[in-house]
Amino acid sequence: MALIDPFVPDDVMKYDVNANFSVEDACEEITAEVVEKYPKLVAEIENGVSSRTILENKIREIVVDKKIYQGSIEVFMQKIFDVLFGYGPLQTYIDDPEVSDILVNSFNTVYIKKFGQKSLVPVNFGSEEKLTKYCYKIAAMCGGKLDENSNAEAVITDRKRNLRIVISLKPINVISPSIAIRKPTTGFNIDELVEKGMFTADEKELFKSAVKDRKTIVIAGKGGSGKTTLLGALINEIPYDERGLLIQETFEIKPKHPDVICKLVRISDNSEVKDYTLFELTKLGLLMSMDRIFIGEIKDREAMDFFNAVFTGHRGSMATVHANSAKEVVDRLILLMKRSGTDVPIEDLRQMLFSCLDMIVFMEDYRVKEILDLKGGSTA
Repeated sequence: MALIDPFVPDDVMKYDVNANFSVEDACEEITAEVVEKYPKLVAEIENGVSSRTILENKIREIVVDKKIYQGSIEVFMQKIFDVLFGYGPLQTYIDDPEVSDILVNSFNTVYIKKFGQKSLVPVNFGSEEKLTKYCYKIAAMCGGKLDENSNAEAVITDRKRNLRIVISLKPINVISPSIAIRKPTTGFNIDELVEKGMFTADEKELFKSAVKDRKTIVIAGKGGSGKTTLLGALINEIPYDERGLLIQETFEIKPKHPDVICKLVRISDNSEVKDYTLFELTKLGLLMSMDRIFIGEIKDREAMDFFNAVFTGHRGSMATVHANSAKEVVDRLILLMKRSGTDVPIEDLRQMLFSCLDMIVFMEDYRVKEILDLKGGSTA
């Protein structure tokens, strides 16, 4: 291995370079080796746990040893860090606040979604091999485990950018590796959502009145329908003299309300690290002197604690749930409540829901399709 002369400034050090390698090729090869050898270190640096200097020294060794780049090593190292800790050809869409989903189907087929509308974008990774390396790089950066043999499919979270990412490799994916990135589009207020056509001005006034009157609201729809975006806007309509707790799996909603406490679910592969499930955090919320509780998505037995909280005084709480229509929501919620192990009969649970749940909003493609007022019937 070549040695670095400590008396020669780094920014003028030169190395014999393989003429067949471009700067991009050299950067790609070294990035791939760093991801393969030091995935844990990459994740720790991204999360601010380890020093960047540690990785810089390892990159220097690789650059000098391989002799595939000629020029300022500092400039080149910055290029490597830009690739390692960014999203490369997808960065433009990561930075676009209106993009909710980025869908990579193959190395040259990439779609994005904006307010429910899908469009093909001009992104080309160059080859299936390069897309595969990109998948490994994203997984390493986010601390996820990815392996063609034992972890060919991974669901990972980029907590720094609040992204939920699903990566699938061959042989689970038959034709090509794929990536699905879900981005938060929750920074819009209720007036901006009217401008973007999510609902009408009259429906806006209905929502504002419902929040002010402490009505309990469940927002339903399939994934990517705009549920979380609407929930975030409604939370910011809560009067400032009220206190709330927001529980999410991914930090999608960042409330502007000064008295809303945010908690994140934590599930770890490390047996020594305590898990905090949605169910446990919901129960803890009952001890925190809250006026309202908000759940990013009701998925399981936490439904029982959520509605029990509403039933015993936390009116005006809100949550989202997956459902195919507004009328299916009650049955869906009863199913989730039964998962808590409760021996309360289904009819009693149904009565409990009709007693404490006021409004169901059904969404599709970032549009409010139906508003069901359980105390007065359908309003839209």
